[in-house]
Amino acid sequence: MKEDEIEVKVEVILFYRGEPIIDFSLAEVLRLIREKGSILAACRSLGLAYSRVWERIFKVEKILGVKLIEAKRGGRGGGGATLTPYANRLLEIYSSAVEKVRPCASLLGRVPIAEKPPPELVIMGSHDPLLEHLIGILRSKGLSDVEVHWTGSLGGLASILLREADVVGIHLFDPETSTYNKPFIKKFMLEREVMYVKGYERELVFALKPSLNINSLDEVIGRLSSGELVIANRIKGSGTRLFLENVLRMKGVDVSKIKGFETEYRTHFDVARAIAMGKADVGLTLRYVAELYRLSSIHVAWEKFDYVIPLDRRSKRSIQLFLETLRKINELAPHFPGYRVSEEVGKVEPL
Repeated sequence: MKEDEIEVKVEVILFYRGEPIIDFSLAEVLRLIREKGSILAACRSLGLAYSRVWERIFKVEKILGVKLIEAKRGGRGGGGATLTPYANRLLEIYSSAVEKVRPCASLLGRVPIAEKPPPELVIMGSHDPLLEHLIGILRSKGLSDVEVHWTGSLGGLASILLREADVVGIHLFDPETSTYNKPFIKKFMLEREVMYVKGYERELVFALKPSLNINSLDEVIGRLSSGELVIANRIKGSGTRLFLENVLRMKGVDVSKIKGFETEYRTHFDVARAIAMGKADVGLTLRYVAELYRLSSIHVAWEKFDYVIPLDRRSKRSIQLFLETLRKINELAPHFPGYRVSEEVGKVEPL
């Protein structure tokens, strides 16, 4: 060991009631959001994953009990993300702390900022295997610069408010109306800002660990509620997680008693992988994914997976190519068990 090669550095971290809330990386994210009016642009500049940054912001908001980011509504081409007064104050406190240590130490974790042009197409929202194949087709047609973030359905709608996404895939069931998606678009007050594009139906199932012998939905729910089984759950804000919460609520199940309920798996593939590896016993996922992992399953429901596109972006070449490809997706459907695609796929419906 050569002692002259050892370096000592200091990183400034803000804590709240013992919980870490702001470090250099998140402070830079907040600063760039304030500067650029966009979470996605801040992530691109810093080389950070959009979904991970959202998770960090959400976690800090939960710790503090206040919002850090707000959607700034605007007219055509307006809107975006803005910092709340609380976030601006945190940046002031952080900057003051940095100045105090600057004379004696450098900061860890400096991230070089490299401006990148926005991609041709940004797709967000719920994870879907058929959509993954559609994206592959788009890239084969020359649309190579496609950026994808699996944020969950609610995160996808939020990304439209923040003007981050070109295309958002959603599958949100509203128990009050027993319909999909449109009630949530209205709750986000996006009816006049987006067009609603018909997608397809997907079969939701409970995928089961190979050693399990279960024959009914009621048995799955009963053994979950008794604490006998561990579940692999999707991320907060995903349509699948919300649907599961609704099913359990209707059955009178206290979700806080279910083992593994607070786990968060980003994609349906992650859920199936966790079950196949023995990390969980069951998970609500897609029949297509369950069969890929050779997991037995119990049918739960057919759900509607549709698309939302901001009106002011519909004329983009990449959007037109996306819609053109979506309308031919029924050619792929036979290779995707657990999907139903009608002739109306790609049709724009009124809100």
